[in-house]
Amino acid sequence: MKKTLIAVAAAAALTATSAFAEITFGAWLRVLASPVASTGEDIIAGVENSWGWGARTARININGTSEDGKAGFVMGVYNDFESGLGQGDDAYLWVKPVDMVKISVGKFDSPTNGLRGDFCYGSWNWLRPFNWGYDGEGLTFDGIWRSGMMLEADPIEGLHAFAVIPMSSSYEKAEDVYKNIQAGFGYTIEGVGRFKAQYIGDYSQKKVKAADGHSNYMWANSTDDDGNPTFDATKSKTPVWTSVDATKAVAKNDDVMTTGQIGVAFDLTSVENLYVTVGARFGIADKDYAPAYLKMAFTAGASYQVSEQMKFSVDGGYLQYQDDCTYRNDEAVDNVFFVGAGVDYAIMDGLSLAADVRYMSNGKGVNNIKDYKGYGKDKDEGAISFLVGVNKSVGSNGSIGIGFQGATNNCGLVTNDGSGIVGGKSYSWDKDDNGDNDNFVWAIPVSVSVWF
Repeated sequence: MKKTLIAVAAAAALTATSAFAEITFGAWLRVLASPVASTGEDIIAGVENSWGWGARTARININGTSEDGKAGFVMGVYNDFESGLGQGDDAYLWVKPVDMVKISVGKFDSPTNGLRGDFCYGSWNWLRPFNWGYDGEGLTFDGIWRSGMMLEADPIEGLHAFAVIPMSSSYEKAEDVYKNIQAGFGYTIEGVGRFKAQYIGDYSQKKVKAADGHSNYMWANSTDDDGNPTFDATKSKTPVWTSVDATKAVAKNDDVMTTGQIGVAFDLTSVENLYVTVGARFGIADKDYAPAYLKMAFTAGASYQVSEQMKFSVDGGYLQYQDDCTYRNDEAVDNVFFVGAGVDYAIMDGLSLAADVRYMSNGKGVNNIKDYKGYGKDKDEGAISFLVGVNKSVGSNGSIGIGFQGATNNCGLVTNDGSGIVGGKSYSWDKDDNGDNDNFVWAIPVSVSVWF
């Protein structure tokens, strides 16, 4: 990314002297406008980011670094063409009291520490379909999406360690804050690859004794062992407002539970033209806490540069939840698996082709059946998505492309809790309401990208 450099004089805060700093300005933008698309019932048109939630049509990223490299800041601002200005991905300041230690305070969005296990290709750069278990960004190793203080250290060659303490201006009990800590390391073996490991405290979410409890009523579709109304996410029975004793209509979040994940990954770079990344995650919780909370997951991706013009990529994974919370082949199950493959081909200088196909075995697990987004007529099938797209560079700082994307069984394109293109009847939280959940969704997106 080309950046503009500006040398500015900055008054030193604690002295009467002045120092020079380097301020860099940069930007990267991509929007997908679909002049024609289909929900399976209606022909529609719209514009989105690849990840949904509007379209960022202008932004600026600013990085400041002191002349001696001991202090600096990072910030960004973007403009959505409908909702206006918003804060960017990162906003933090940092100092290096010694060469091997860096202390940052603010808002962080990966890959701030350079360890996130990315594996992005094909439709990740277009309208992202909903049928993958883990995003391309962070496929094998999660990044950082937190605010607070980050400590980083490089004590020996090849080793990078970090810890993020999630803090805010609303002071909280230290006990709860440190339950949410994220800490890990990456160690590079020269000529071989890099091993990574981390622990992610999951914000100590709290057990819900009475789902959606309200006054002396609650949503319930089952009873517990004592005969008290309760909500069971694995049951397809429609929940209804149920009268309960005042003592049983307990508020949410009354019991603090420590939850989190342990993640490990390895990136292999020792073979020429081949890149392999593998990862594993293990959840710390139990099914009484949340049935759809992660129990374990295994993911992998591999790409091979066949020639200067062509690269093949393949990825996939298996995700197991704490308990049954999704459906496959008319049965409640506790897992989902996904796989994808794609090719990138440079047709000629400035003109490239991207194509991929992806499959996921069933809908993702949910704690609340109202949120269940299954595929197929009975919401217990898998979904296939695909892309064929062509991009043409425009000058040195832009590109334009056009593609065709489709998804079966009502699997949406750019669907993130309702944003994007979904099937004609959308989703129904009632598994027994079959509706039109087997629609074929498609779009012809026009991709416009710029970078500076």
